[in-house]
Amino acid sequence: MAKVGKTKVNISSSKEVLIANINLPASKSISNRALILNAVIQYKFGKSISLKNLSQADDTLILQKALKQASGTIHVDNAGTCLRFLCAYFAAIPGIDLVLTGSERLLKRPIQPLIKALQSMGAQISYVNADNSLPIRIKGTALKGGIVQVEGNESSQFISALMLISPLLAEPITLQVSNKIVSKAYIKLSQTMLQEMGIPCFISNEYNLVRTELIKEDNIPETYTIEADWSSAAFFYEAAVLADKADLFFENLQLNSIQGDAILANWMENFGIKSIQKETGVAISKIKVPTPIINSLDFTNHPDLAPAIICASAGASIPFCAMGIDSLQFKESQRISAIAKGLSLLHYQVQTTENSLCHDGLAHAFYQNSCLETEDDHRITMAFAIMAIAQSNMVLTESHSVKKSFPNFWEEAAKIGIIIR
Repeated sequence: MAKVGKTKVNISSSKEVLIANINLPASKSISNRALILNAVIQYKFGKSISLKNLSQADDTLILQKALKQASGTIHVDNAGTCLRFLCAYFAAIPGIDLVLTGSERLLKRPIQPLIKALQSMGAQISYVNADNSLPIRIKGTALKGGIVQVEGNESSQFISALMLISPLLAEPITLQVSNKIVSKAYIKLSQTMLQEMGIPCFISNEYNLVRTELIKEDNIPETYTIEADWSSAAFFYEAAVLADKADLFFENLQLNSIQGDAILANWMENFGIKSIQKETGVAISKIKVPTPIINSLDFTNHPDLAPAIICASAGASIPFCAMGIDSLQFKESQRISAIAKGLSLLHYQVQTTENSLCHDGLAHAFYQNSCLETEDDHRITMAFAIMAIAQSNMVLTESHSVKKSFPNFWEEAAKIGIIIR
């Protein structure tokens, strides 16, 4: 295989019929939560949970390394989850004295609502340079629990970060979440994992109230196995939509998953893709040529699925509107803009607002190998790479960003005929 690096790359497709066993990465979302919870339990009880099938994605490796530090400066690159989870964790560990910083893009991503909530709990966090921006200095101290106000409209990770450190607090915590709440599925994921680790947790129907109770040591598991990642599966569902025929199998993937993005299986039935649970994983097949049965989806609680589904619908000539995507502006790139620019270079008519992206499903001119800017965003890179199945050729500004969540993406994509040069 050609060397994968930070350079302009040509992507082409050599197959119209896709038959393969795809090795998905372990869930980064589950892995990162498991690492924080394990660190919390180690600190509180001196016992460790054996984590099985831990993600090898860059974000998880960054988190693993950072958890071993207690001083100095930690650079988390563009890993928003790592930043927010580490900020809360370090703030609650007495004796910690360090600085958290990251890439230029991460400096623009929101952190202030989480810091404000932590400071109300007694955290000693200060901005090194400018207010409301990285770098931040954290001096760990014992934090109180009780009633804590936190905003939910920019990132659910603020809420999850506070939930995950709840066993370290002096008393149970009740989060009162204000504003529109995005990515509820990830808050639900945090709740499920807390409960599996022996920490009772309640979430109101509206998700505006989250309460955790004291940890029950006797219920802490000895081992914990991480599932395959549904967010990564989305790109191979996209491939199935765009191919003439597809029969793919995902080892270790579960339809009955704790990951909210498992809703993908239901959504993709509207695009002609059938999912079946097998003993060791999920099999998918293309059962019909997609027709415009569905022309919009609300991604408020599942924003990571948006790039793949938008590109799948465009490549399959299905007019489509992605709604509830305002949180995409706070991701690794300004994803609404990045997707819109890419589709426009492919000659689709695209309309965007702060909360939506719609395209007409028609390429109005022949694509002439214009270079699509991925903004070093792993999900943008993978979504447009798979569109090579519907295009004669795709040219992207880079290929390395996939390591953030799917280190073996190009190897797995090669199984379905995606060629990178």
